[in-house]
Amino acid sequence: MAVRVLDASFLSDDVMRGLYEVVARCHSEENPQEPPRTQSETEAFLRHVPDADDRDYWIAESSGHCVGFAQLSMMRGATRGRVELLVHPDHRRRGHGIALLGAVVQQARARRARELTAGHATEAGSRFAAAIGAVETHREVRSLLRLPLREDLAIRAVDGYSLRSWVGAAPAELLDSYAHARQAISDAPHELEDEQAVWNATFVRDLEAALELRNRDIRVTVALDGLREVVASTELRVSRRAGAVAGTEDTAVVAEHRRRGLGRWVKFESLLQLQRDRPDVSLVATTNAEENHAMLALNRALGFSPVAVYTTCVLQM
Repeated sequence: MAVRVLDASFLSDDVMRGLYEVVARCHSEENPQEPPRTQSETEAFLRHVPDADDRDYWIAESSGHCVGFAQLSMMRGATRGRVELLVHPDHRRRGHGIALLGAVVQQARARRARELTAGHATEAGSRFAAAIGAVETHREVRSLLRLPLREDLAIRAVDGYSLRSWVGAAPAELLDSYAHARQAISDAPHELEDEQAVWNATFVRDLEAALELRNRDIRVTVALDGLREVVASTELRVSRRAGAVAGTEDTAVVAEHRRRGLGRWVKFESLLQLQRDRPDVSLVATTNAEENHAMLALNRALGFSPVAVYTTCVLQM
């Protein structure tokens, strides 16, 4: 058994095949109703990371074959690290998970992390978290929508506002107000001490560049007020590969414009345009905090159905 650092800039075909086998098998355990990323998409995620996100990767090997994978992700300047740790089901209970965690913890301490957070959706993941002393904090619901949208859905326009959509980079004239509207997600229900991204123009452009390298389209719909400022937004990300699963990112409304139906309006329009532009896409996935009752209710009204629940746990350093 051996654990080694994985250099994402040099991924041999053999290593990538083995790593992907681990990722795909673990995904099928957690969420069998949602197809996993393809191998090429997984490789693109490993290679192309936003500048503000520091990443480290490791693999566990046995007899020369990849049997486990770990990732540490930290926003620059943060004190909390986000961990993904996977061990192939056929190679568990042999110390691979503990060995990978040891490498993660050592690097996290070097990056001055005070705690690590991760999620699990299986009994095996729950047992491992308990064994290492991680404390469960909150749960997130993964849901799927099968397109096309129901024909009986009809969302009213909101008086005094207009919609605008784009694919790719945000228009320069909307960049600042768009970033401000994205930051509104920070007061949505979430774990109280969680460190979130700070949305500004630089962060938006950085993320756009990384997603372009990953061959993914950013599809944004916003609501504009009378001053032509963005006051609500929603985002879909989808690979340009035919038949890909689209993912819903944040849907946020600036505080003083809430309770008017803007979130429902922008989300419906975004899904409607995806359906028109990408008839090859039949699945849309989204994740919401279990306590975010308003967004879960909105998603159910649009046709999303829960398919998995991920429990977040925290390990103090």
